[in-house]
Amino acid sequence: MPDTSLESPVYFFPDAEVTVSELRKALGGKDREARAWVISHLLRYALWEDIWEYVDREEVREIFPDLDLPENLRVAWGRMLKVEAPVA
Repeated sequence: MPDTSLESPVYFFPDAEVTVSELRKALGGKDREARAWVISHLLRYALWEDIWEYVDREEVREIFPDLDLPENLRVAWGRMLKVEAPVA
């Protein structure tokens, strides 16, 4: 279980110090790019149970095209979430 005090940094941002408060603000805000950045970090670096403390599967599905994920991880998450791949 992550430390959820609002000013504690979360461990799954290796390139930035982000607090729980900042994370929740980004997830609840209108800035799609900020939400995608946060969710990308969750899916890349967080433990399975910690991911679902912050987002649900529908939120991830909705923003999936905007996520910054390596191709192998994008494919794995796409399968798990049953995300339809765009036809090229």
